[in-house]
Amino acid sequence: MNSTNRAANRLLIFVCGLLLLVVGAAAAAAVLVPFVRDAWKDKSGQVTDQVASWLEQTQLAGIGVSWILIAVVALLVIAIIVLIVFISRQGRGHTGIALTDPTSEHGSTVIESSVAENALKDALDAHSEFVGSHVSTYKVRRTPVLKVSVTCRRGVSPKDAAAIVESKLHALDELLGRELPALIQISGGFRARVTKTTRLQ
Repeated sequence: MNSTNRAANRLLIFVCGLLLLVVGAAAAAAVLVPFVRDAWKDKSGQVTDQVASWLEQTQLAGIGVSWILIAVVALLVIAIIVLIVFISRQGRGHTGIALTDPTSEHGSTVIESSVAENALKDALDAHSEFVGSHVSTYKVRRTPVLKVSVTCRRGVSPKDAAAIVESKLHALDELLGRELPALIQISGGFRARVTKTTRLQ
């Protein structure tokens, strides 16, 4: 329900994990495998000399610095900026406002999402059918939507659990004087998920 790109998350984790795995495997092989260790000792001097030669041949006039080093630094800066932007975009979609009445001659009424979340969570936690519950508020198409997640005890019917959550949502609607769209997620020993799309209309 938020703007976090799951595909991008998984791709980034996969690429970073693969890179770390390759580097770690190469480092371990260079230390533990005699053949690889001997080959690295034989080639390390040549590699060092070759890199030094490249850096010397690619020096920029008047600066005395290789453009390869500048390119590497530029790529690292770009990568850091991309990662910062990527991190800053994670988890967006949460909103702190559950309900806002239009401005009138008497002013406007704003109800924070924590009010609705805490009221609903307290009501759900009072039921022995649930092991736990979590309520959060997201913006979907500029409209605040409650996401109600409950974990049921083993043997509790998903239908009964959904009915309990629905009744608490109706009570909250009466308390606020307006129906709040909501998504219900039910999980438990039966590993079932039930969503009520009618409240998203």
